[in-house]
Amino acid sequence: MSTEPPMSDAALPANTLAEAYLYLMALPCSQCGRGPLHAQPPHQFDRSRVPKTISVNMRAACQACDHEVHLLFEYPPPRETAADRLRGITRLNPDRQPSKILDVGQWLTLFRVILEKASATSDRTEGRRLGYEAAQCLEEALKFYEPDNDLPPPSAFRQETSKRRLRDHPALFARSRLLEMRTKLPTLTHMEAKITEQATGKPDRPWWQFWR
Repeated sequence: MSTEPPMSDAALPANTLAEAYLYLMALPCSQCGRGPLHAQPPHQFDRSRVPKTISVNMRAACQACDHEVHLLFEYPPPRETAADRLRGITRLNPDRQPSKILDVGQWLTLFRVILEKASATSDRTEGRRLGYEAAQCLEEALKFYEPDNDLPPPSAFRQETSKRRLRDHPALFARSRLLEMRTKLPTLTHMEAKITEQATGKPDRPWWQFWR
């Protein structure tokens, strides 16, 4: 059973605007159960709703059935510098605490979907951007795990689809499995360095081949 956030003044607490977009991508449509939902600009931004917080009212439409929803997100001002943004370096969640709107199962799904897009594209710039985003999704999933526990706690599962996947395939959520996948990826620092090299015009080679 899919759920849809209440359409009220209650805002969804995102860490960044990028995380809000991924939330739409991972949220099943309440009308048809499929998706994904895509934001339909223009968005309404408001810096006066809560001090030191940016509010954004988004209209999103399901790509499968065109059902529309309106969601309100709140997130702190971006921490990236202007130079970071020019290079295309955007952190999904600069904090160590896990997401309050996406659960561990959704992050793992996003990791897989975005990584597949990164491997399939012939555009090197887009491939790097997507790969960097995918790697961050895996890091976000790992934030839910507790020390010395190979499975995430019950609080890490909010969506019914994630709970069902845990019941049917618990091995997919093994922390050891996620750590093994992470060892096959370049570090985020390495990815950021490669993105910077590309932004400054330095030659390099396709990096997503290291992920296979």
